[in-house]
Amino acid sequence: SIKPRKVSFLSPAATRRLLTQPAEDFPLDYTPDCLAEIVRLTHGQPYLAQLIGQNLVSHFNRQAGEGERDPEQPLALEDLRAVIDSPSFFEDGAAYFNGVWKQAEDAPAGQQAVLLALAEGPAEGERLARLTGLPEAEQNAALQTLIDHDVVSQFGEPPHYCFSVELMRRWVERRRASDQAQPIGKTNQPKNR
Repeated sequence: SIKPRKVSFLSPAATRRLLTQPAEDFPLDYTPDCLAEIVRLTHGQPYLAQLIGQNLVSHFNRQAGEGERDPEQPLALEDLRAVIDSPSFFEDGAAYFNGVWKQAEDAPAGQQAVLLALAEGPAEGERLARLTGLPEAEQNAALQTLIDHDVVSQFGEPPHYCFSVELMRRWVERRRASDQAQPIGKTNQPKNR
């Protein structure tokens, strides 16, 4: 027999350790504001934290190899922005982003509509209902499923909802913008970004 275990986000301290000590003799360092921003963007989602770390190391190695940076210089916010803003970042993370999006196609209905609405930013229930056009029961079921899967977080009173992972919000925002740019009549199939 097996016991189900919920696997969720890393703590901020564990996320920092994953980035700064992936191996015993890891030679790179990060500025504190860079580490704080990675924690904020990933909310400790292990795959995304590791993806950012891998891309930052590649970025650093490329710059150091081309003589564009001092090898003793820590990774900073501008390095993180260069990695996140790179066209390949969301393509590299496609397995995660598309996986979450595909899971939101499952029952209960309305999950993707909620995600598209929350891509604009946090919203309380009434505003979310106006944005999605979903009946209250359908919206509540979709929200509860997204909360149970750690895709959406609830906070405040009255309850407000937002993406748990900022990078997922950005991916959905990009997807929404891409879908709106398609000619009418085209089907909107998931794309690797």
